[in-house]
Amino acid sequence: MFELNQLRSFVAIATEMSFRRAAETLNMTQPPLTRQIQLLERDIGVELFDRSGRAIRLTEAGRRFLPEAQDLLRRAEAAALSARRAQSGQEGSVILGFVPVVALGLLPVVIAAVRKSLPGVDLVLREMLTIDQAEALPAGQIDLGLMRLPRDTSRLHVSRIVREPYVLALPRDHPMADKPQFSLQDLHGQDFIMYAPSNGWYSYEMLNSMFLTEGVRPNFVQFLGQSITLLSLVNASEGIALVPDSSRHILFPNVVLRPIELPSHAISEYYLGWSRALSPAAAVMRVRDELLKEFGASLPQD
Repeated sequence: MFELNQLRSFVAIATEMSFRRAAETLNMTQPPLTRQIQLLERDIGVELFDRSGRAIRLTEAGRRFLPEAQDLLRRAEAAALSARRAQSGQEGSVILGFVPVVALGLLPVVIAAVRKSLPGVDLVLREMLTIDQAEALPAGQIDLGLMRLPRDTSRLHVSRIVREPYVLALPRDHPMADKPQFSLQDLHGQDFIMYAPSNGWYSYEMLNSMFLTEGVRPNFVQFLGQSITLLSLVNASEGIALVPDSSRHILFPNVVLRPIELPSHAISEYYLGWSRALSPAAAVMRVRDELLKEFGASLPQD
């Protein structure tokens, strides 16, 4: 089978229509160039040049072979470039897990940042709860995760990228809906839609601990896992709820969001996570570093 050097020699001669000029273009002497063409013609079993006259010409086989040879060289160069870009992390595929709530505001920012800085990298998105991401990252099923702080980080590196307050969601027809500012005590005795201790454990544990510490007793009417589900019940006037501020991106016609003064520890946080044990591919490291830079975060020191 012919080699790429033989194709380059053929294309150079076919372009220059001169062995001498082609040799100069390729920075070589004529004898090895002639030998390359002889080997090429032997390998494919046809003559590519008519050497019967004073000037060389392409044979019919040579004319047919030229565009194919040029295409093979272009594809070979493209393959080499793609490999070099993959080695440097400029190309590749990165599987990104994300908790559903980040789709409201954080995920679009992440996608835009990667597209702008690393257009050759493909983001493959996987919607997963934090507990599932914490298992998928060490197993190599996903490369990076946008998550809440996992209970166990022994197998993960995590870096906090976003902090946001909770806001109070009320039905428009609620007696307190026109109040501009709320305190935690305003929630005492109110019908309240709460995060579930299973699939909404992060906010459940934080908010429930806050209620117990501050002596506030809302009337829990429903326990649900996702912010959008809580808001849908607020929209149905089933009660009020505390949701992350990014919930402003969800528009329900019968829901108003109001600021509320909560203890300083009652804050919604999101983390970027990756495996401690696995060596990330170049593209994964480029995406990780780009996201840390985008959100002003840094690599963990542990």
